[in-house]
Amino acid sequence: MKCRYTTSVAVLLLGWGIVSAQAQYYSELPPDAGPIFRMGFGPSFFQDGQLTQYGGSVSSPVDFQTGVAFDAAFGWAFNRYVALDFESGYIGAEINNVPGYISDNSHLYNVPFLANVTLSCPIPHTNLIPYVGAGVGGADAVFDTDQFGPSPANFVTGAESDVVFAGQAFAGLRFQLARNFSLDLGYKFFATDDPTFTYPPDNFNVGFKGARTHSVLLALRFNF
Repeated sequence: MKCRYTTSVAVLLLGWGIVSAQAQYYSELPPDAGPIFRMGFGPSFFQDGQLTQYGGSVSSPVDFQTGVAFDAAFGWAFNRYVALDFESGYIGAEINNVPGYISDNSHLYNVPFLANVTLSCPIPHTNLIPYVGAGVGGADAVFDTDQFGPSPANFVTGAESDVVFAGQAFAGLRFQLARNFSLDLGYKFFATDDPTFTYPPDNFNVGFKGARTHSVLLALRFNF
């Protein structure tokens, strides 16, 4: 019985020590420092692209429909001015037209994985926070089509992917609605290297010029 009592006291003291250490750690952080999470959604406008490979080298313009962008990121705010985060999401659109090619339900999209730095500049005595930022990393580019080719007898079908270098720049205005919660409206420019999609069974290559997109995102940000 005495042993159990001693063990219980030791566990309580250990737990109190851990809680005290965490409290002291967070109390010593600069104002507004700590973990952050954000997510955004909005339309994405693809610049006209180019088909660069279809079995061999080609050059045909690619017109896109209005696409969709979604992102989510988790990171760390060092203070109210500087934050780092890791971001992933989706940026994609359906191909509207490629002259000389049949395009049936053909989509190009990217799943980015980017490290971002964000610089914020709170406006004194307001809840408005302008920000700018940039990120670098990569993207899993995917071409998904029911039928794409110059004729019904010469086409590719299905989805193939290629991992390429990617980067982005962004800016916007954040509205601080509560101490740990904000809403922002932002613009993002996203770009990738040129992807090549290899279709079996003959390693048939279909290539496009890298994506160049302009997205307008409504986002939520949480500070913990």
